[in-house]
Amino acid sequence: MEKLKVGLLGATGEVGQRFVLCLQEHPWFELVELYASARSAGKKYREAVGIGAAQTRWYQHELPAEGIQEITVRELREAEKSGVNFFFSALPSEVALEIEGRIAKGKPVVSTASAYRYFDDSFTYLPSVNEHHAPIIEIQRKNRGWKGFVVPQPNCTTIGLAISLKPIYDSYGLERVIMASMQAVSGAGYEAVQKWAEQRRREGSSLPKPTQDYQSSTFEGNVIPYIKGEEEKVKRETVRLLGRYENGRIIPADFKITCKCNRVPVLEGHTESVFIQTREEATLEDLKRTWERFEGEPQRMRLPTAPLKPILFLPERDRPQPRFDSMRERGMVVCIGGLERHEVFPNGFQYTVLSHNTELGAARGAVLAAEYLFKAGYLP
Repeated sequence: MEKLKVGLLGATGEVGQRFVLCLQEHPWFELVELYASARSAGKKYREAVGIGAAQTRWYQHELPAEGIQEITVRELREAEKSGVNFFFSALPSEVALEIEGRIAKGKPVVSTASAYRYFDDSFTYLPSVNEHHAPIIEIQRKNRGWKGFVVPQPNCTTIGLAISLKPIYDSYGLERVIMASMQAVSGAGYEAVQKWAEQRRREGSSLPKPTQDYQSSTFEGNVIPYIKGEEEKVKRETVRLLGRYENGRIIPADFKITCKCNRVPVLEGHTESVFIQTREEATLEDLKRTWERFEGEPQRMRLPTAPLKPILFLPERDRPQPRFDSMRERGMVVCIGGLERHEVFPNGFQYTVLSHNTELGAARGAVLAAEYLFKAGYLP
């Protein structure tokens, strides 16, 4: 088939670079336009990200294709006049609301930003979980007078939790969910990773000296027990993603949920300890079998970026672990292990879930979302 022409907003940042690598050999989408700030506009992409320069700003382990390196970067304000079929957005949330909204007047936007997550008429899409919410796209178009739409991804911490809960909630119901996260440094952005790497080089094997700037610089040998806004996002998004679509609105799931989010010195992969109470009685074998049999629409549609199964159950009590399991299926599968009973409340279970925060939780997950929207008829 003829490939859809795609533009990328925020192409020079870390997530934008990941989009470039995901799209450069995509069977359905062709990346033809790159957009960034005025500082990068007018430069070839290789110049804008410093490929081959001493002060490179290319953060990935492999280089983009030669053809993409030669694309001239455009200013964001030019995107409204583009002739592409749709856009991906890797914009910072503080500018995404205005820019994505302007573009959506004429073109669809699939975004990793949070700007449009929390509106009543927004379809925040998590593949394999809430395809039944997609009709709200038409409500967004009607409400806002748009020809296009904005479909954002959920928060990267919500993703592993929500996917792990989906088959259990559908089969046995849920009364309570408690989650404690151990989140990778990369979730704080590339600057945080860079500062951590610089600190490790500077300190060698010794522990870093205490600093008041604990949010961005001191990760080695440390745990940061607060991530601004994270817990509120996880609680709000999880019940919405698992909610039902009814009469043009999303009714959140009715179970109780709380969580505590922590930053730990791991490069990539969010690990979460989850404690649940099911509404109906179930056994350990029931839960294991439910996870192993679970398939979502991306699997049934055989979408090119979808893993064979959304969930991989690992029988070992000490797995999953980010170092060994986060890149399974190119980082697109949610790994679950350590399943046990607990007696804090009836029908109680506990387990560990791991998801890749910068693959499934960022660019590659957004590409999968666009594949679904295309096959479901929402992309032109």
